[in-house]
Amino acid sequence: MAALLACLGCSAERYDRRAERSADELLAPRELSTLGRREADVQRPRELPPAPPSEAGDLDVPTAVPAEGSEEEEPLRVLDLRGALAQAFETNRDMITRKETLHLQALSLAGVRHGYSPQLALTLAYVFDEVPGSPENQGGSASFSASQILPTGAELSLDAGTNVDAVEGRAGAYDSLVSLQLVQPLLRGGGHAVAYESLIQGERSLVYAIRDFELFREDFAISVAQNYYDLVNRKQSIENQRRNMESNEFARRKAEALFAVSRVNELEVLRARRSELTARNDMLEAEEGLKQAQDQFRIFLGLPDDVRVDVQPDAPPFTPVHYDVDSALAVAMENRLDLLTRRQQLEDVERGVALSKNALLPDLSLAFSTAYATAETDRLGGQEFERTGSSVSVSLGLPIDRVRESNAYRSSLIGLAQARRELELFEDQLAISITSSFRELDRRLESLDIQRQLIVDQTKNLRIAELLFERGENQNRDVVEANQSLLDAQNALIDEQVSYEIARLRLMRDLGLLFVDETGMWK
Repeated sequence: MAALLACLGCSAERYDRRAERSADELLAPRELSTLGRREADVQRPRELPPAPPSEAGDLDVPTAVPAEGSEEEEPLRVLDLRGALAQAFETNRDMITRKETLHLQALSLAGVRHGYSPQLALTLAYVFDEVPGSPENQGGSASFSASQILPTGAELSLDAGTNVDAVEGRAGAYDSLVSLQLVQPLLRGGGHAVAYESLIQGERSLVYAIRDFELFREDFAISVAQNYYDLVNRKQSIENQRRNMESNEFARRKAEALFAVSRVNELEVLRARRSELTARNDMLEAEEGLKQAQDQFRIFLGLPDDVRVDVQPDAPPFTPVHYDVDSALAVAMENRLDLLTRRQQLEDVERGVALSKNALLPDLSLAFSTAYATAETDRLGGQEFERTGSSVSVSLGLPIDRVRESNAYRSSLIGLAQARRELELFEDQLAISITSSFRELDRRLESLDIQRQLIVDQTKNLRIAELLFERGENQNRDVVEANQSLLDAQNALIDEQVSYEIARLRLMRDLGLLFVDETGMWK
């Protein structure tokens, strides 16, 4: 009764807390052993001397200025990049799901580990039998069992039980029995590698899950940065369009003034007014697009509907990369977590081939059993156990029918060959991807220089067009086209700055050199 009450007292909440605690106890040391010294032990490529500075120089991209006098009904959170990363790592729905998936993997290993610990069971039973015209009959029993898988693949089991029968008017009759049995497979199913395969694979699967989650964190940090800089890009583009609209408005007033003194014809005034209206319409569309992007970013961060999100209009920093390509390729082959996982998964497939080969062997097992019992008495306890018998047996099952096993062995050999080819393909594609990433960075560096030079040239072109228009030597169309060309060059520069930073982060991730802290910020 005490044992029954103790079991009933274990609530679902207690079981939940116990399972969560066991998963956390498994995760913490394995995360430390898998990733603890990764940053300290990582290999780094050989650095090349920095490239000479660009002749065009750095151009300060104007940042957006928040509108004055606007009344917001909802709270506004203005985030910098670090704040956006910290918020996303805490409340993003996909991030929470991936954390839960890792926790489930730890729970799965905890269940597998439990299967290799002593398996205990206790059963209590009570019977009351009443037949009219006969004495009342009562009976009870208690049985206990324990089993354990040994490192050799043997299974050791212990069974113990006590029974009592009581008839009305007579004392109860008690008897007890204890038996011990050991079964050791010698060929098929024998040995540590076969018996402990589930535990070995469970341990390795948790390590793979930890690496996969770390790679997800790195990719997720890049994704947050890309979404963040997309908003920065939009805000700075809107500021460029605002200046373009103001310039078109000034050009329209100038055209009207020149028309008043008969310096230009009415067609120039209409063209200037059309350019101003077009710029104003583009400005309204860009502002609406920014609001939609802010709402999408809020949803991405996992924030509630009553919170408005904005970002600080900071352009991404320019961080040059000076790595030798061949050295970087060698480093990636050693640092990449996913490559290390694929190599170890190939070992799993090789181990599976050995298990399939073991399944083709004959069933040969050695068994030993012994039992002790007490004589039937009228009281419980104090009786001496006497051995009732012991036995040693050997059984041999000949492999007459092994069709399924032979098919499984052939399938495992094919799977091994496929896994080796897939690993080779992954390594080849990785080398191509890294080489392509370096070429992309070089191309974007050149594009940055081109956009900077274009802004310088288009600024001069606009000033010349405005001066010639004031002198009456050209049409207002030249001013409008020069203004639009300058706007396009400014927006293109912002796009290239963002694209370069994202490409750099992806290259560092591909080389295994991107390390993300708890808040999501790379080091």
